[in-house]
Amino acid sequence: GDTRTTPEIVRSMISRLSPSEPIRPLPYISIGEGPREYNAAEVVPGSYISLNGVPVPCILINKVGTKREREANVPKAGNRGKRDSQLIVLQWLRNVLMNDHLTPLEFELCRSATRLSQLNPDQFEYLLMVDADTHIDVECIPRLVAAMERDPGIMGLCGETKIANKTESWVTRIQVYEYYISHHLSKAFESLWGGVTCLPGCCSMYRIFSRKTQSGSLVPLLVAPEVIDAYSSNETNTLHQKNLLLLGEDRYLTTVLLRAFPKRKLIYVPRAVCRTTVPSKLAVLVSQRRRWINSTIHNLLELILVQDLCGTFCCSMQFLVLMDLLGNVVLPSSVIFFYYLIFAYFFGYPVAMPLLLMALTFALQGLMILITTQRIAYIYWMFIYILAMPLWNFVLPVYAFWRFDDFSWGKTRMAGKEDSVAEFITDDERQALEPIPLKRWKDW
Repeated sequence: GDTRTTPEIVRSMISRLSPSEPIRPLPYISIGEGPREYNAAEVVPGSYISLNGVPVPCILINKVGTKREREANVPKAGNRGKRDSQLIVLQWLRNVLMNDHLTPLEFELCRSATRLSQLNPDQFEYLLMVDADTHIDVECIPRLVAAMERDPGIMGLCGETKIANKTESWVTRIQVYEYYISHHLSKAFESLWGGVTCLPGCCSMYRIFSRKTQSGSLVPLLVAPEVIDAYSSNETNTLHQKNLLLLGEDRYLTTVLLRAFPKRKLIYVPRAVCRTTVPSKLAVLVSQRRRWINSTIHNLLELILVQDLCGTFCCSMQFLVLMDLLGNVVLPSSVIFFYYLIFAYFFGYPVAMPLLLMALTFALQGLMILITTQRIAYIYWMFIYILAMPLWNFVLPVYAFWRFDDFSWGKTRMAGKEDSVAEFITDDERQALEPIPLKRWKDW
């Protein structure tokens, strides 16, 4: 395998805009706890030459950690998690849009973005978030942008995520149909109400701001203060808060947006397709789904409290969220009941009708697949999924519930003992973290 780190690989793919210009670590405030709140990152502007020879302007933000971290060769220096990486961009866009003070890192981002795009950053209207292991289809981004342009009420949307490594192992095979129904049934139905409860990190697009029709004034959405404040929170005093903030960042960002703007839409665009690499080993799948299940339950608990979602009473998004939550909680008992019916049938008890109704639900799914996709292959994937139902509906939920207090892969990895703020950063770095005086974006 490649011995280089991810930042080294990405940097080798970029043709720098000014090769002779030195790259300096620039300080900023991160979401790390205690002394890890202080961090620094390098900004590398340039262009990536695609396979067909087209130069694509890009900016690499490489988190390198404080001077003390770098000098001590701390493993993964500067790593503060995915949420911190997202907030670097979100807080920068908010400060630019609202003409607020900029950190040295944000100031350099403004300069680099302007040089590359020939646009001021406050003109950027959409933000696309894509995971590193995701392949985007050629028409994916145009379809997402077209949906945004058609309806100004949309503040976020996602496309269909397909599996790139379907036949790698039996673990990947059992996920194919699960991914299919999670998009074409769950997300498609939620999209009817304008409230998709999870915009996945694989490929999602957000509206940074909208304009009022009459006055033309800007209304911040993704970078609204209430969204940034909630998403950057470090208050993890309860089990509920820890499951929200330390697991499933993408779902929590979706929850925050729905809570802040319940009248706006989060939708699903089925023709915008991307492909991702899923876990091929059972241990990795169990760990992934443990985080996803626990994050789902706690985020749905948050959404139940939002009063202004679309609809009323049983015909409402709030009622749909409640049913989704109950469905996730009772999954293990449904499997037990299913096998009880099978055994009861063989022992002569009159339980044929409930078994027939259960079989009918899958038959209707198969009919829907044939009508909508006209691809018989998905019937094959459905049968594989049915065989794996004890794993999906019993093993994974029970394991997740048992590990409700496990926050690995979510909480920032600690690389060594905790230091005091005075020891963790230098005086020069601390002074540089102050807001840049008289250097607002508009002034610059």
